[in-house]
Amino acid sequence: MPLNDFDRYCYACGADAPVDAPLHCNCGNPLSLRAHARPDRALFEQTPASLWHYRALLPIADDANVVTLQEGATPLVTAPRVAAKHGLAEVRLKNEGANPTASFKDRQVAVGISHAKEIGAKTVACVSSGNVAAATAAYAARAGMNAVVFMHAHASEAKAVQAALYGATVVPVDSPAPSAVFDLCIEACDKWGWYHLSSAGIYEPYNVEGAKTIAYELWQQYGGDLPDWIVAPVGGGGLLGGIWRGFLDLKRLGLIEGIPRFAGVQPDGCAVLDRAIRNNETFLESLEMPWPDPATIAGGLADDILFDGHTALPAIRETQGAAPVVSDDEIVAAVRDLASSEGLACEFCSAVTIAALDRIPGVGQGTRVCCIITGNGLKDVPWHARNYTLPEAIPATVAAVEARFQEGEWQRG
Repeated sequence: MPLNDFDRYCYACGADAPVDAPLHCNCGNPLSLRAHARPDRALFEQTPASLWHYRALLPIADDANVVTLQEGATPLVTAPRVAAKHGLAEVRLKNEGANPTASFKDRQVAVGISHAKEIGAKTVACVSSGNVAAATAAYAARAGMNAVVFMHAHASEAKAVQAALYGATVVPVDSPAPSAVFDLCIEACDKWGWYHLSSAGIYEPYNVEGAKTIAYELWQQYGGDLPDWIVAPVGGGGLLGGIWRGFLDLKRLGLIEGIPRFAGVQPDGCAVLDRAIRNNETFLESLEMPWPDPATIAGGLADDILFDGHTALPAIRETQGAAPVVSDDEIVAAVRDLASSEGLACEFCSAVTIAALDRIPGVGQGTRVCCIITGNGLKDVPWHARNYTLPEAIPATVAAVEARFQEGEWQRG
């Protein structure tokens, strides 16, 4: 859509600015992109084929610059056993693991790299614990660009290999602090003229626009009858803030009157959102206190600062939401419970949403919840392979099968 249908907006002070304004507001907070287009209601009632169905609300001026692998249009799966276990009326799972590189980051990177193509970039660079790296590598290959991915200490080996498979230059960095690796990436981009394809709105507002489309799809998939709560994992906060901003678009267009409450979940080894909410910190105040030594099995959530706190914090506060915290043991248990009860294997970062269902305030038997499942569990298979003990092989006889199972643990016929 024409970029004159966008401006930049500050969620801290309410100021707006032209779309080509500097990244930061006069008050010091980052500016976010804001769409002004008013597409017809029918657009949202149709089942999308990809996130580009919502092209009118995405900041790419020329269709020729759209880079896509048919991301978006992910399924919304009912989870009746999860709902029953937690005493809820309904739980549905927005399965972002169905995206081309198996995580929601495809939505963000598709929009960001399309913008990079639009401004003539030849090489893109990003910082990642894994999913952004894989998405950046794949979409750069699709666009005919070079990709450099800086992977910090919390990066998954499997995700690094995935990025390398797509042809990216993978640069492991020996630092536990993602913010320090971002500084390195920005310096490298400035030195060599690379485009910083960040999924953090504090550095680059175009990428995070892709997450808004989850809200648009949810409205269509729920038939307009949205759940009480949206529960999302939080690392830097871009996903949470993006979905909230998507609902703000729907409200502006008159499709909804109220927005669901938001729960942003983090592991207890890196709970900067919980701290900011409890201490009533502003976004700028939260940046002054990086989380020391992030440590969690959910490496994708180990961001030492809220890179998108300028949208994540108001998403929680303005919806009277919550910021529950879960342990690594609870995360592992949630992965196994979801896989064995509903047949959906998710990555550790996604499982925090399931682990937190008992910690959302005020929920009960009449509560409807949507959990955002951010990535496919196959991304964590190396960890599971190291931590599961497979049974020994048996002879190819029925007697051996019968001997393997104790009475009462299996059924004939």
